[in-house]
Amino acid sequence: MEEVSLKYEEIGSDLKCVPTQGSAAELVQWAEQRERAVYAELDLMSAGPGIDMAPHVRFEGVLWLQSVRFFLRGVEVAPRRMLMIDDLHKLRRKQRMMLIEELTEIRPRIPVWLAERSIALGTELLSQGTREGRDLREYDLENLWSSGKGQYQFMAFAQNVLDRRLDAQSEIPPAVFSQYLRGSVQTEDIEPLVAKGLVTARAEVARYKGNPRYTDWVARAEENLAAANSESLQGLFTTRILLARDEFKRQMSLELAPLSTDELDQRDSSQVQAAAEIFLHEELKVPYYFGIERLCVLATSNVEELLALAAALYDGLRAKQILRRAELLLSPQEQERLLKEVARRKRDFIPKNHTEGTRAQRLLDAIGSYCRERTFLPNAPYAPGVTGVRLSQGELFDLNSGRFKEAGVTLKRVIAECVAENLLVARQSAASTSRESGTIFYLNRTLCMHYDLPLQMGGWQDLDAEELMSWMERGRMPNKRKLLEAL
Repeated sequence: MEEVSLKYEEIGSDLKCVPTQGSAAELVQWAEQRERAVYAELDLMSAGPGIDMAPHVRFEGVLWLQSVRFFLRGVEVAPRRMLMIDDLHKLRRKQRMMLIEELTEIRPRIPVWLAERSIALGTELLSQGTREGRDLREYDLENLWSSGKGQYQFMAFAQNVLDRRLDAQSEIPPAVFSQYLRGSVQTEDIEPLVAKGLVTARAEVARYKGNPRYTDWVARAEENLAAANSESLQGLFTTRILLARDEFKRQMSLELAPLSTDELDQRDSSQVQAAAEIFLHEELKVPYYFGIERLCVLATSNVEELLALAAALYDGLRAKQILRRAELLLSPQEQERLLKEVARRKRDFIPKNHTEGTRAQRLLDAIGSYCRERTFLPNAPYAPGVTGVRLSQGELFDLNSGRFKEAGVTLKRVIAECVAENLLVARQSAASTSRESGTIFYLNRTLCMHYDLPLQMGGWQDLDAEELMSWMERGRMPNKRKLLEAL
């Protein structure tokens, strides 16, 4: 530090409190003394005059940072700089407003990054739009990371974080984190499940054998039955979904023309394939939540959640290392078991960790139950599944207007807290010719795993605020038809 010299541009002469004379080491010493004096003043806790400290009437640190130039042995270093202020949510609302106002009025020539958790916004999370201006712009990292190319950006960032954490430990050999996670299901691991699934699929396909409309489709299904492997099982469940879809449509349109295998291939899609995959997990318990990509998706664009999930996998690897197992690698079944335990603890801890925790847990359980009903319909109409509910603009207006009185205020507070704590993910829904705009509330991806739902976003259902209020206070009863089927 003694070798660093400081020079100032013209604006530096306007600094009143920050000294501009002396070396970098002297400036550091001044700052440390100033910090100690501030803490001493706070520790006095008396009405007396306290330490003689002149107040700073503006945020001079910003002006200092933009005007100072650093020279190391005569060579200028760090010509570009940015001020980053973290944990803004720890300030009171008035303090945050004052800080933003002061920084805006100073009009610094360097960029200033203010980071805060969304919990600081309270029920403002339910308001529409964000403030945009010439001097201040808001960026929602969750939105940036969850759409388009942002998904790949977060995945690359997340894997970099995990790899660096793994390099910093000594319990297991350092490597790329993904190398310790098997990314595919091996046939021998699920052989009993395949046999069970073939029996189930054979019974389902047999219903369509007597119908000439499905002769070619049934033949394709029987080819998959004969193959008797995990790939053929995926094809069987895909065909089963497409058969159920056509059966439902045929009842509505009375189309009786035979269907070719070409038609089957045309109706197949990545969404139907994804629906078949989650159906396999639901009915046969074929592992679904495993691999580095799904680990990153489960984090719901939240680094703390990513580390909590990865920590469980790391503990599993450590246990294998201690036991000297043959292969230091987590199978899909082991990954899913460890990750589901984290999801269960996350759900169970909600009442202890949130102001409206008990109501929030009931509401989330109800949404999870409802999404499961809509996801696992035989024809998978919302493939790959439903993972969220939507409140229209009209419902949100009623909720904000006070129409529902205290119950509405409570629901608004519960939803806002769930969004702020990353239990629900809010996404704007644009208006169309058949519906008005609104806000979709998707379940946190780790909670989706707890409720055995798919991880893709896109599937959602419209609900009204009164129904959500009922779920929040009393929970949700299963659909009667589904209950009778279960009995």
